[in-house]
Amino acid sequence: MTSTVAAPVGSGVATWPQARPKSSASRARRRRMFWRRRLTVLAGLAVAVSGTGWLIAQPGSRALGAASAKTLRQLHVEVPALVPLVPAETRFPGTLAPLPIPSVGQSAVFVRGVGLLGASSYEPSVPIASVTKVMTAVIVLRDHPLGDGSGPVFTMTAADHEAWIQSVANGDSSLEVVAGEHLTERQLLEALMIPSACNIADYLARWDAGSIPAFVRKMNAMAAALGLKHTHYADASGVDPASRSTAIDQAILGAYAMGVPGMISIEDHPDMTFPVEGAAPNYNPVVGYDGVIGLKSGFTDAAQICLVIAARRKVGDRIVLVVASTLAQPTSLQGAGEVDLQLLDAATSDLEPRQILAARQPVASVVAGWSLKRLSALVEAPVTVAGWPGLSVSTLIKPAVPLRPGVGRGWAPATTVAKVEVSTAGGIQAVAPAKLSGFLPSAPPGWSPAAAASSTTVLGNS
Repeated sequence: MTSTVAAPVGSGVATWPQARPKSSASRARRRRMFWRRRLTVLAGLAVAVSGTGWLIAQPGSRALGAASAKTLRQLHVEVPALVPLVPAETRFPGTLAPLPIPSVGQSAVFVRGVGLLGASSYEPSVPIASVTKVMTAVIVLRDHPLGDGSGPVFTMTAADHEAWIQSVANGDSSLEVVAGEHLTERQLLEALMIPSACNIADYLARWDAGSIPAFVRKMNAMAAALGLKHTHYADASGVDPASRSTAIDQAILGAYAMGVPGMISIEDHPDMTFPVEGAAPNYNPVVGYDGVIGLKSGFTDAAQICLVIAARRKVGDRIVLVVASTLAQPTSLQGAGEVDLQLLDAATSDLEPRQILAARQPVASVVAGWSLKRLSALVEAPVTVAGWPGLSVSTLIKPAVPLRPGVGRGWAPATTVAKVEVSTAGGIQAVAPAKLSGFLPSAPPGWSPAAAASSTTVLGNS
């Protein structure tokens, strides 16, 4: 017989009717929490959107200024196009007179920032002796800049003294050092460039790269980077006749080297005094004469006399650096110096300033499909370059229209809308801003450009 037992008070069965209200209250709390979270997220989005709108509304807003062109197009911001009004290339009038190039060896004259003024008609790659040390100094100064100081201090060892003895025995130019002597990086570079110490060239190469072969690889990599196609280095000193180049390449390198920080300060001296060696003359026979501030001489039986010099010359209201390079001279260092000075004098007489753009000259038309205004981009000041008869000058208009219209829904007068680069073979000589000639309204809402028209493309120089 089955008996039925009533559930005691407080058991699960007896409390079901009371459990339902508690479950309903729990679901209600969860619903309230769910809606609170949704409202919080929606409120955050509203704040973010309103903040973005505020940023867009602010003049000079960094947020909008950094926006991509695609984003701007999505915001219906259109920018005008530029059509150049100046020729892409012009030439200095006249014909360059021949330079006094020697009948033996090879020579070249290069003006930093302008280009190659002239050179021998035939320039094979030849040994360059201690002119090699120009690249050695460039690499060391690049890797270990002197700044305003003298660099680290080095203590010479017995092995360094033996290297000096060996250099003397080989008949190489050298600097005497003894064990325990202290020399700074600056003094080592001065020894490299003034008395042309071959033992110091090797010392610096090992310090910089760990070994001479590793350093030579750096030298050749730099030569390639500078476009010195006929230059190859086999050592750091130039004793090896396999270190070869041309007068043109060494004139170009000389112009570059004189722009390396610290280079001029280590070689613009007629002599230098060292702790053990004492007074040592500069093997460059014309440094300090007629504006000459460097560079380097060299001599070996294979290379004969080599000399590269650099001098400052005034052209109009600017100072330019002129480098004369002469290789394979059979006479003497003094004779090579006279050749280079004659080349410098001839180059100086050929150099002249020439105005390429006049003040307030329009350089480009500003074309906006939504406006009938005839506006242009103007250079405010004259643009002048240095050069010589027959020199080619390039003028490039680079658009720089602000992607955000200014106050008043447009671009204000005098807004910079382009950069003008004026260059010659040696590099850019001048960069000038071109500014808007009048107010240009921005495109009205809903305006779209003509099919396939680019809003920032230069259409081509005339």
